[in-house]
Amino acid sequence: MQQQAALTAGAIAGTLLCFIGAIHLGPAGSMLNFLTPLPVCYLSLRFGLRSGALAVGVVGLGLALLVPPHSLVAYVALFGGSSLLLAYLLLRQTAWDHAVALTVLVVTLVSLVLTGFYLFSSGEAPGALLDQYLQAELALATQAYQDTGLSGEQLEQMREIAGQVAEFIKRTFVGLYIAGILAVQLLTLVILQRLRGSDYQIAGVPFARWRLPAVTIWVLILAGFTMLVPQEHLQLLGRNVLAVLLPLYFLQGLAVISSFLQRKAYPPILKGMIYLMVFIFNPLPLIVTGVGVFDLWVDFRRPRKKDF
Repeated sequence: MQQQAALTAGAIAGTLLCFIGAIHLGPAGSMLNFLTPLPVCYLSLRFGLRSGALAVGVVGLGLALLVPPHSLVAYVALFGGSSLLLAYLLLRQTAWDHAVALTVLVVTLVSLVLTGFYLFSSGEAPGALLDQYLQAELALATQAYQDTGLSGEQLEQMREIAGQVAEFIKRTFVGLYIAGILAVQLLTLVILQRLRGSDYQIAGVPFARWRLPAVTIWVLILAGFTMLVPQEHLQLLGRNVLAVLLPLYFLQGLAVISSFLQRKAYPPILKGMIYLMVFIFNPLPLIVTGVGVFDLWVDFRRPRKKDF
């Protein structure tokens, strides 16, 4: 009982720290958003959904005193709801990839409903709302560049680059948003897997053997072809589909690497360095994504016969 109470208090404090920190730290605290669902999800897996729902309720009450109403709605509908939904699916022994997919789908639909309600009540156009958001982020980025001592030509170059990034985000916002939700759920799942011990089980195929359904490759190919069609709406659709599918194929390429590393007696620190390099050193992410795409035909994880 004492352990449950302590973990509940820790989950509440950790969630408040992540969510409020992400709001007040701006771009520097954006990574805290990726950890926001984790404390409640872990609590729910350890002590049940009632404990998780209690923590979400207390966090909601705390946020009602500390943040604007729209931020409170965003937490309850997106982070609080997703943490409970993911925990519920995992407790029912739903395969981890299906649990993540369902959670991403529900969070995306809830986001669309909330956005549609806001646009209807405010009378704003979706493009204008997105422009406001991007301009605010661009202003924060410019201020950050100035704070680092950039001025003159260097500052102008950084502004130009930031403007190009903002234009890319505007054209790919829906796909990037879904990919962001996916990243949040996957990071939560990875940490839950590391913390599980003997307290709970996560069902599903081992990551080293995981792969996307074969039919997905045709969606990827069609999305790629739409980028060659001189039709703006088709290009916009293809760009957003690619923004979702390419990270998924990067994940499949990562599963291929995981399968390879499991067969090698490398020390854990070396394996950790390999994974780190895959994420941060260009062009390795592109190569890993390509491995994920061609895994359908090449089957990199199939045991190879050695010639003697």
